[in-house]
Amino acid sequence: MEQRDMIHQYLKELERYLARLEKAQAQEVLKEIESHIFDVLEQQQGSGQVVDASAILQGFGEPRQLAFAYIAHITDGAPPPAGFKAIQKVKQGVTATLYYTMAAFGFSIAFALLFVAGAKIFMPDSVGAWSAGNGNSLAIGFFASPYPADQELLGAWFIPVAIFSALLVITLTRKVLRVLKNNM
Repeated sequence: MEQRDMIHQYLKELERYLARLEKAQAQEVLKEIESHIFDVLEQQQGSGQVVDASAILQGFGEPRQLAFAYIAHITDGAPPPAGFKAIQKVKQGVTATLYYTMAAFGFSIAFALLFVAGAKIFMPDSVGAWSAGNGNSLAIGFFASPYPADQELLGAWFIPVAIFSALLVITLTRKVLRVLKNNM
């Protein structure tokens, strides 16, 4: 049986078991499941793996049990079905990648802000924030030689502003990482 036919048959059987729901609710569930299936298929294709629709569908479980879990979720407020093994593997991989990427990005920005704050102490004319182009643009940075004679905006206040910004970035990064870790 071809991959698409197998998926179509699974969704048709699932639709039959979702008949207890309102038509719009059943269609929403079907769209969600179909979207998950094709997301995993694309993930497998993108990573060069052999596309195996039957393994993905087995990860969702039998259509009858999946439908009953969704019906219980919608009608009784039960927790949503969470046992999709194929989806969970993809979700964990994406979440782990996002976790480490966010950590590297957030802490790198914080380190750069702390570095610039420290550099301002030793090279006050080369580090800072300047109003350039008659106030039409802003230049923030670390320059090898003193910035052209445009107006510096923060002066010595650049140091506490950069340190405060670094601490804020660290705090936000840690909060985001905590949320991502709970979802891994």
